[in-house]
Amino acid sequence: MAPSPVRIIGTGLLGASLGLRLRSLGVEVQLEDTWPAAQALARDLGAGAIADADSPEPLLVVVATPPDSAADVVRAALDRFPTAVITDVSSVKERVVAEVAGHPGESRYVGSHPMAGKERSGAIAADADLFIGRPWVLTPTSATDVEALALVKQVALDTGALPVEMEPREHDRSVAAVSHMPQLMSSLVASALRDTPVEALELAGQGLRDVTRVAASDPRLWATIIAGNAQAVGGVLRSIQRELQGLIRALEPGVDDPLAPGVLAGISRVIGHGNDGVARIPGKHGGAPRRYREVVALVPDRPGELGRLFTEVGEIGVNIEDLQLEHSVGAPVGRASLAVVPGEAERLARCLEQRGWEVILEGGEQKMRIVIAVDGPSGSGKSTVSRQVASQLGLSYLDTGAMYRAATWWCEREGIDLDDHEAVVEATRRMPLEMPLSPMAQRIVCAGEDITEAIRAPELSRIVSKVATNLDVRAELVRRQRELIVGARHGIVAEGRDITTVVAPDAEVRVLLTASEEARLARRALETRGSADAAALEATRDEVVRRDSEDSTVSEFMTARDGVTMIDSSTLGIDEVVAAIISLVPEEAR
Repeated sequence: MAPSPVRIIGTGLLGASLGLRLRSLGVEVQLEDTWPAAQALARDLGAGAIADADSPEPLLVVVATPPDSAADVVRAALDRFPTAVITDVSSVKERVVAEVAGHPGESRYVGSHPMAGKERSGAIAADADLFIGRPWVLTPTSATDVEALALVKQVALDTGALPVEMEPREHDRSVAAVSHMPQLMSSLVASALRDTPVEALELAGQGLRDVTRVAASDPRLWATIIAGNAQAVGGVLRSIQRELQGLIRALEPGVDDPLAPGVLAGISRVIGHGNDGVARIPGKHGGAPRRYREVVALVPDRPGELGRLFTEVGEIGVNIEDLQLEHSVGAPVGRASLAVVPGEAERLARCLEQRGWEVILEGGEQKMRIVIAVDGPSGSGKSTVSRQVASQLGLSYLDTGAMYRAATWWCEREGIDLDDHEAVVEATRRMPLEMPLSPMAQRIVCAGEDITEAIRAPELSRIVSKVATNLDVRAELVRRQRELIVGARHGIVAEGRDITTVVAPDAEVRVLLTASEEARLARRALETRGSADAAALEATRDEVVRRDSEDSTVSEFMTARDGVTMIDSSTLGIDEVVAAIISLVPEEAR
């Protein structure tokens, strides 16, 4: 457990964040700063109590001042607190360690640097969780007392950080490459935007935001950090300068001819070197580099939509390894890029699409998109089988018959005479229907009302043919059905009437699912009445036989056309029919 009390000298971002964390662990924290307003703010935020002459002697002193003053404050602390262990959290170590060397209390000093921070500075940006999961570098020397080192290491562990021991010079070279140089590059890129027209900036995508994110940092603080590590930073910048000069030379012939010798090779070399560098960055939790695959979901710009996305990803059972959010100016949607392990990407994309999300899968164009069209008369098992096929293959699912039922419900709700051909067509065109594409969750909504159960009512079944036989209604609903099929990026199973011949005649798999009249009546009776006894069969007969007879006047669904596979399900179980359809799907689409 961390020692108590702890004196923190310097109440900026790191000092105040450390105070908040230690206080949460029950440690007594004393705050000290040359700027009274800063220490008062840190106190008010709960980072500790302001130290005074009556404060007890600290067991540990943490110097959290800028690098240019850190060594002086460390030496003074060693004098003021002759029994305390002293550490500093400066981002430059070699210079501070060298200036403390030779002090009589040198053995009680442990140089350290938590690799944590934010673009905002000061106590107002403090966060008790700032150090969790971050490396905390310790730079002991041959003079460092073992117990002092152990105490500072324990404090790092108590904050949730991961202690790492390094030589001071090695630390400075490392942070020059992974921290100081990126800050300067970000600032240089952002500085080039100062005179860029507003119209151009409105075109900015996530790439520019990623590169310039840290450019909003405190210039005074970073000036002291960079200056304190000038030698190491200068070496990294000279290496970048050589790459940049080579790129400029390669581009010069391209002014007159983009394909001039050396232009493309010079650009590719720089981009390739960048690929090599990115590949060396450690992966999640500091492990080996790992390649993830991105699934991009378009998130409507409405309250709660992002939370819904995360909830549904959790329900699907896929872990998000990394996340990026992007929102272009004036766009009604944002882009949530979800990085997941490659083996889960396609399943996540398909499951999200089934739940109604518009999804873009990185490299998804390399996967065969499959459309499976299933035709057949009432009671042939189209809906049950199609849902299971879609579920097993991870495809979207479209019940086109439900759309005709929904149009009938809508006309009834609007008081439309179903014999008035034009009025029914006009009502259908303005019908605000939301069709689900998930085989697991068939919740059909019209005008904000859940009509999933209402459209299956026997009284509606008796009149749906009046709408379904209206050729202009069929044209409108076929248009909508085609839009849904085309929009299913990863494939879809569409079932109903006319699917193999009119709606999706070019589907990769086309099936006519049929069954004997007795089998169809029994299935529909069980579905709508919960029984297949004589009374239920007789009550269902009119709905099935009459509906098929009326619909056959405008739709052909009893005879398989060329290229359509007929499957008679009269004596087959559901699993057998599902297997038969899946066997028709090319291997690369399964």
